[in-house]
Amino acid sequence: MTTPNDSWKSAELRAAEAQVDARFKEAQDLANRLKDTPLPPVPPVDFKAIAQQVERAAQERDAPEQLKALKRKVDAGEFTWEDVVSGKAAQDPDVQAMQQENVNKMKQAFQMLQEGMTAEEIMDAQRPRRDGDDGDQLDPDIFTEDKW
Repeated sequence: MTTPNDSWKSAELRAAEAQVDARFKEAQDLANRLKDTPLPPVPPVDFKAIAQQVERAAQERDAPEQLKALKRKVDAGEFTWEDVVSGKAAQDPDVQAMQQENVNKMKQAFQMLQEGMTAEEIMDAQRPRRDGDDGDQLDPDIFTEDKW
């Protein structure tokens, strides 16, 4: 970082520049080493199994409205559940609405984490309540939105 006429720089500034130069070189060295590091193979995603879970959730009587809208489109043949979960239908406005709802829930969960809530408390707070649900655990065979 030195220039031909850097006599105006203080000793502290020169020391800081030397540290920046050293860190930059370390970063370049690390980047070069990582280029040559093989990554482990990514396991395949079972979109079919995930699609089946989402389809079952969409068939629930109290499924979220975004999921019901997608079910109508899948039933009409506009796309499949596999298209939804694999991202092939990502440009569809109803898919985007469902994704936005999920993003909102993640933001809410992050805020709750920052406030000191446990993962269990957050999941309980975000669990959809059914008519007559007093907050106790739901039947494990019931597939709700929070399970996908």
